[in-house]
Amino acid sequence: MYSILLSLSLSLLLGFSGVFLDWWHWAWGIFFTLGLAVVIWVLIARRVGKQIQPAMEQVQRQMQQGHVKLAIQTLEDMLPLGKWVPMLHGQVVAQMGMLEFYQGDKDRGVKLLEGASLRNADARLLLGCIRYKSGETERALGVLELAAKVSKKHALLHNTYAWMLQKAGKADQAQAVLAAFLKKDKTSAPTKDNMLRLQNKQRMNMAQFDMQWYALGLESPPSQMGVQMRRAPKGFREPPKSKKKGG
Repeated sequence: MYSILLSLSLSLLLGFSGVFLDWWHWAWGIFFTLGLAVVIWVLIARRVGKQIQPAMEQVQRQMQQGHVKLAIQTLEDMLPLGKWVPMLHGQVVAQMGMLEFYQGDKDRGVKLLEGASLRNADARLLLGCIRYKSGETERALGVLELAAKVSKKHALLHNTYAWMLQKAGKADQAQAVLAAFLKKDKTSAPTKDNMLRLQNKQRMNMAQFDMQWYALGLESPPSQMGVQMRRAPKGFREPPKSKKKGG
């Protein structure tokens, strides 16, 4: 990471130059080096951050206006900044992957999602669901297992993981997943309800997560929700249906 390497290089140069010139003891050299490393890294991060914020605002505007390809291009233009900011690359790739997938380029979307940050729970959740729908159940469970360990307070992710486990005949493991989540978040009503259903050997009710659940494509929404259903992330709309002649 360029920012870390640069801050360490400059801090070592400045901190130990005084030692070599016999201005201060080597212990002070270590102290100055560590302090300078933090200061230099913060300054670099702030400078890069001034470039990231306007770009992200532009992406939001483009999404709201329905200019999806432009939003993806803006995100792609941000990728070089990932060399300067830790974890930025994985977050940007995650956003690109979700946009590409929901816009129909599923192959590129999946490829990008594979490189998404583990901390982006939504991207990892979508990837797991894609794998599951492709018949790769064990691979999907592996994706969500790792994501659940990183994102411990993402209710939909944990419930979806448990839902897949129940479908795979692993109800006991599903209960363990929800029990672990409830230790982190005791207020999640859908999780409490699904936990009770599992204990009573009943089918989990994922409809409690509303559109967030149906957008994953694992279950079809009720007919009354059909008009409201959005398959793309917030800010996107389904293309209008063409009117039939004579209608």
